[in-house]
Amino acid sequence: MSARPNTVLAVVAGLVVTLAVVAAVVSGARERPELDPTTPEGTVQLFLTAIFDGDQDAAADHLDPGLGCEPPFEAYLPPGARVDVVSTSTEGDEAHVVVDVVERTGGLVPDDWTHRQSYDLTADGDGWLLTGDPWPVFCEKGW
Repeated sequence: MSARPNTVLAVVAGLVVTLAVVAAVVSGARERPELDPTTPEGTVQLFLTAIFDGDQDAAADHLDPGLGCEPPFEAYLPPGARVDVVSTSTEGDEAHVVVDVVERTGGLVPDDWTHRQSYDLTADGDGWLLTGDPWPVFCEKGW
């Protein structure tokens, strides 16, 4: 009679693992919205997309030239990351965008780790340029 509880436990554990895998696949397959490239959050999206695609020249196009950050530059590229805009604020020619970066860790049951990043931008003609220290790029500033 002790075989029945073990069978039930095995079935429940199998269902939990299956649900976790399905949830991981569904969340990974979500389409990202295309933001307006003339907005601060759209500029951040273009910058991060270029970084994640390995196109440092395109990423540099979204950086304020005053940063002195030119390719090749170092960039931390988390595997399987997703970026969600948390907030955007603008005041005149200045903007501030806050995003959550969700990094997926490996394993049988994937786990997410979230950290918050902030971007400062300045207006440039019809668009915006990133200023400050834009994650995930590390620029040498002549030290």
